[in-house]
Amino acid sequence: MSATPSKTGFQTYCHQTCENDASMTKLQQRIHLNRRGVNSIEFDTQELVVPLEPGEETSFDINVINYGTPTHIHLAAVGDIRDNVTFLSHNPYVRYEETIPVVVRIPREDKKLYAGEIEVTAGYGAKKSIFTVKLGTEVKEVPAVEVQVETKRPWARSIPVEVPIEHPLTLPVALVIAALALAIMFGMQGPLRIAGAVAFSILIVFAMVYSISKLIKM
Repeated sequence: MSATPSKTGFQTYCHQTCENDASMTKLQQRIHLNRRGVNSIEFDTQELVVPLEPGEETSFDINVINYGTPTHIHLAAVGDIRDNVTFLSHNPYVRYEETIPVVVRIPREDKKLYAGEIEVTAGYGAKKSIFTVKLGTEVKEVPAVEVQVETKRPWARSIPVEVPIEHPLTLPVALVIAALALAIMFGMQGPLRIAGAVAFSILIVFAMVYSISKLIKM
């Protein structure tokens, strides 16, 4: 008849088993029962992330270590992961140590991240605790960068307009030519010749004054 291992010996056994399991690459969660008191529940990690793409399926292990009296525990998935998690044994009886395989999946052409909890109940409902499970790929938010764009308004554009520069001698020359034409027109008649000469003189004086004023303004 084999002797029942003492609590101290069992803790040593569990410690060695945990060290061996730590070398495994398979994703797992470890639950410690009755380590800090009757029906106490502790997790190695409070959040378990299972990387999956839509349409994929994988599994991980829940390793339950009992430091006290043999007991049943109950496992349940809650939240968004409720329909994506399958326990191969959801109500195991844990004498010393039990490993429960868990199958997880994400439907094809569905959202990329599911978040929920796995609920662990011990002591026939006396104690309940949860840890978070995320299935899929967590999308990282890219910080927004504020870009200032200068808006050009077509109606506010400055259009270069060429303004013709009036030559200061343009008007006087025109007046002189008009006066000469007037003098020639009326030059064939004696009385009108005098009137044409007077008008011609007045136009010349006006043209000179105008030209001088334009030159001064320039």
